[in-house]
Amino acid sequence: MAKPIRATPTLRGKDAVEFVRDMIKEQEDPSPVRVRMIKQALKIKFNYR
Repeated sequence: MAKPIRATPTLRGKDAVEFVRDMIKEQEDPSPVRVRMIKQALKIKFNYR
């Protein structure tokens, strides 16, 4: 039997600020490696309806 999914902990203080800065940076200048991985993932054909 699968384990229940736990809630994601809330970020506070320095960790929250760093997370937001990283997200803004990634939106403005996406990582070429991440973009390449997403493009490859979109090409995958899954056999489902």
